[in-house]
Amino acid sequence: MLRLPTTTAALAGLAAACVLSLGAGCASDGGGGPDPTPDATLDAATGDVPGDDVTADVQVPPPVDPALVLRKVGWLSGDLHLHSNLDDGEDPIGTIVALAEYLATPEFLAFHPEYAGNPIGFIALTDHRMVDGNSDPAFVSDEVVLIPGEEFGGPGHAGIWGLSTVVEHDPGGDGADLADYRAGVDAAHAQGALFSMNHPGLPKNPFPWDVRTHDAMEVWNTRWGLQGAGYTADSLAEWEAANGPASPFFRRAVQVQDEGGSGQWLRFYEAQLSLGIHVALVGGSDRHILFPVGFPSTWVRAATRDQAGVLDGIRKRHTFVTRSPASATVEMTIELPDGTVRGIGDRVPVPAGGVEAKVTLRVGRADEGRVRLVRGTRAAGDVALASHPLGQVAFEAAVDAVDFTATTTQTLRPGDWLYPVVHDRLIPDGLDPALAARIPDKVATLSKYSEDNYAPIMEALIEFIDPDVVLAPELCDPAKWVATDAQCMLADANGMATFFFPDWIDRLLNILTEGGRPSDWAMGAVGSAALCVPAT
Repeated sequence: MLRLPTTTAALAGLAAACVLSLGAGCASDGGGGPDPTPDATLDAATGDVPGDDVTADVQVPPPVDPALVLRKVGWLSGDLHLHSNLDDGEDPIGTIVALAEYLATPEFLAFHPEYAGNPIGFIALTDHRMVDGNSDPAFVSDEVVLIPGEEFGGPGHAGIWGLSTVVEHDPGGDGADLADYRAGVDAAHAQGALFSMNHPGLPKNPFPWDVRTHDAMEVWNTRWGLQGAGYTADSLAEWEAANGPASPFFRRAVQVQDEGGSGQWLRFYEAQLSLGIHVALVGGSDRHILFPVGFPSTWVRAATRDQAGVLDGIRKRHTFVTRSPASATVEMTIELPDGTVRGIGDRVPVPAGGVEAKVTLRVGRADEGRVRLVRGTRAAGDVALASHPLGQVAFEAAVDAVDFTATTTQTLRPGDWLYPVVHDRLIPDGLDPALAARIPDKVATLSKYSEDNYAPIMEALIEFIDPDVVLAPELCDPAKWVATDAQCMLADANGMATFFFPDWIDRLLNILTEGGRPSDWAMGAVGSAALCVPAT
C-alpha cells in the first residue's frame, strides 16, 4: 500500500509520487435514439407519477430530469475501468463496490438531490492481467450490476469484460507482439467477452497495435482534461522501431496535435470509422485512488438489467459517455424517407446515390451548452487514410433548455459516419463570482500537468480538499461538507479517502482543448457513431 506524507505541504507534492493514482498515468506497465417526449406528470426526482396528496399550491410540476426517462427505458450508467488493491489500486474490492453504491445512499442524496434516480448501474473490475478479484466474496451487490473483467496487455492496454479466465497478452513469455494482441481479442471473444482499447494515446501506454476486431474504444479516461498533450510523432517513431508498424488509424490520429490527449483519442476513433471499423465508444474512471467511481460514466442501453444486457448493449454500440451519472445526456435519431429510423451506434442503410435524412439530437441537463453533429466519410483504404479528413462539425446549436431538441437535414452516403457531442460551459451561470474569477489561474496550473508530473493537479485542488480527512477517512463527517469543496465519501474508510468533486470542479477537470489552448468549454457528453452502409 502506498504510504503518504501527512502535512498539507507534503500533500501538495504527493502527486509526484503518483499519490493520485488517477488511473492511466499510474498503470503498472437497433435504435439508441431519443425516446418519446417525457410525461409532464412525472416527478422530477423519482420519475414516478405524483399521488393524490399533491397540494393545491403545486399546480405545475417541475421539469422532468431527461435522464430519468432514459433510465426507465433501459439506459444504465456505469464505470468500465476500475482497479483494486489486488493490483495497483489502493482500496479493497468491498470498498470499490460500496463507492459504486454510495451515490444512492440517504446521506449523499440529502446533500445532492440531483442524484435521486441517477445511481451507478454497473461497474467492471479490471485489474491488470488478472481475474482474481472477480471471484472475491466482496464482489457482490444487490444494487449494482457487477461485471468480471481484466485489463489486458502492457504496453498497450485493453479492457476485457465478461470473461471467466485470464487472457494472456504474452503467452510465450518472449515479449508481446501484434500476433499476441490479435490472439488476445480472439481469446476474449471465445469466452463471450468484449475487448476494448484503453487510453489508446497515453504517452507511456499507447495502443498503436493494428487490431481491428475489437468491440469498443475508451475515448474518455479519468477526466477529459487530465490527459495532457497528444501522443507525438517522435514517440511513435520510437514505438515503431521497437514493435513494427503502427496501425494506420493510430498514425492518422497522431497528426492531430492541437486538441489535447483526449481530443486526439477521439480522432483515433474517427480514423477507425473512416476505415469502416465500427465499435462502441466508452469511458472509464480508471480509478486507483482518491477520485470516485463512475466519473466519467458510460451509458448503455440494456435490454435486461444484468451483465448480459450491459454487454449486449455495448456490443450493439448503444452507448454514450458523460462527465458523471447526473450530467449531460445525448441522444440521436436518423430518420430516412422510407420511415427507417436508426440511432446512436446503429448501422444506417442508405442507397448508393445517397439520401436526405432527418437527424434529431436530444440533449438533457446541458442548458447553456452546445451540441454538435460531427460527421465524416469513408477513406479509400489504409494508405489514403493518411491524408483523409477526419470529423467535421456538420451542425451546431446552442442548448437553451434542460430538455433540448434540435433537428438538421443531412445528405448521407454509404461509408459516412456521424456522432453527437455536447459541450458544457466551463464556468456555469450562477457560480460564485469569487470562484469564477479564479478559474483562469486554475486552468493555467492544470495545463502544466503531464504523465510525469501530477503535482499541478494537487496544486490546483488542495485548497478544496480537507487535509485532515485525506489520510484519515474515518474522520469523514457529512455534517462538515461544503457545497463548493470536495466532499469525502463515507464508503471509503481505508487508507486514503475518496472525494466527490462538485460540478464546478468537475467541469474544470474536463476542460476542452481547442486550437492548442484551453477553451471556455468542458466536455459534456459524446455518443457512439452511426455508420452508413449500403442498402440491400
